[in-house]
Amino acid sequence: MEENNQIIGKWLEEFDVDVYGIGSMSYYDKDLIQIDNAIKSKLPFAISFGLVLSKAVIDTLTDGPTLLYLNHYRQLNYRLDMIGYLLARKIEKRGYNALPFAASQLVDWKNQKAHISHKKIGVIAGVGWVGRNNLLIHPVYGAQVRYNTILTDMPLIAFDFGSDDISYFSCGDCHACKDVCPAFAIDDDPYKFDHIACYNMLTTFKNKRNLGHHICGLCIKACSGKRK
Repeated sequence: MEENNQIIGKWLEEFDVDVYGIGSMSYYDKDLIQIDNAIKSKLPFAISFGLVLSKAVIDTLTDGPTLLYLNHYRQLNYRLDMIGYLLARKIEKRGYNALPFAASQLVDWKNQKAHISHKKIGVIAGVGWVGRNNLLIHPVYGAQVRYNTILTDMPLIAFDFGSDDISYFSCGDCHACKDVCPAFAIDDDPYKFDHIACYNMLTTFKNKRNLGHHICGLCIKACSGKRK
């Protein structure tokens, strides 16, 4: 299995991903949406991988999303989708099964959910933690990463998410995202994030700025981690 991890890492580096991790689906305590939950046992390993957003593009955000940011957002999603497909094909060519997901695709609009939570997968794969802004936070890149997921039955060594001696990261006393949120959706307690207020603001941006997408980017810009 260690050899398989090295192979996956080599492939992902060839695809020029910035961050990745491997998690066990036994720790994924959410239901898959519009997909048979039995897949979690049939494909027990989750590969989380991400691409870092352009700092120059993020720096253009001042009071909300722009068309430039929208284009960048779309391009990263497209590349993440292609990486997912290509990685899944490489795994399949080795005789295993692999299920790639879309980087950004809602299948339950009422509850704003996708087939799978890339955020939750990132946590169990050891990539990062969920911050006050309700996003996956990487210790180096902060919230400035977009992610995708592949499930597979290729034998792999997963991050030991259930270990008692794991030192989890946290946002500590940083409140940068809270200070810039135009919806006032972010609380000191990450579990009190106001999803409805956030979504309503995204809808306002979408309509007033003719974006066609529910995006913002302000809390992402504020959460840069240790990135220089």
